[in-house]
Amino acid sequence: MRLVAFDLECTSLSGMIGRILCCSFKPVTPDRDGKVYTFRADDEKYLFKDLTNDRKLAVAIRDELEKFDVIIGHNSKLFDRKFLNARLLKAGERAKASQWHFDTMWTVRTHLRASSKLDNVQKFLNLPNEKSPISWDDWQRAAAGDSRAMAEVIDHCEADVKVLEDAYWKLLPLQRTLTRD
Repeated sequence: MRLVAFDLECTSLSGMIGRILCCSFKPVTPDRDGKVYTFRADDEKYLFKDLTNDRKLAVAIRDELEKFDVIIGHNSKLFDRKFLNARLLKAGERAKASQWHFDTMWTVRTHLRASSKLDNVQKFLNLPNEKSPISWDDWQRAAAGDSRAMAEVIDHCEADVKVLEDAYWKLLPLQRTLTRD
């Protein structure tokens, strides 16, 4: 089975007014040697003249996720999947196909009496990788096209998928069922 940890970074929490800045992916393997890679809005192949048009990026992310048997995210059932589908449908594209989905946030909320925020999960479980700090101002600057700020957002997103893989392996023994999204 092919598994991937993924994370979206967006300009808003609403798919109606926000757009996707980037999505990082990390293939999840027992030896943890999967390399992180990121699809980013400022890449020439995803750019449109209209800055608000993230159709090409959303389609590329959907198609990449669908290459895997299981997707792993944090709050991905309530946010990432829904945001991606909102942007796809806004662009007249089909939504992401249903897949097996492991959401680490729901595993924490279901099986532990602990904070489900990824930063707190990382600290509580003493995971080897750490989330990176990022300011709200950098998110706004990235949304406006600032390349330095976009690099910060991407570093943040790539750190998240590394933490996600660590959390997946720690939380997997608690998970009794796997659901489709």
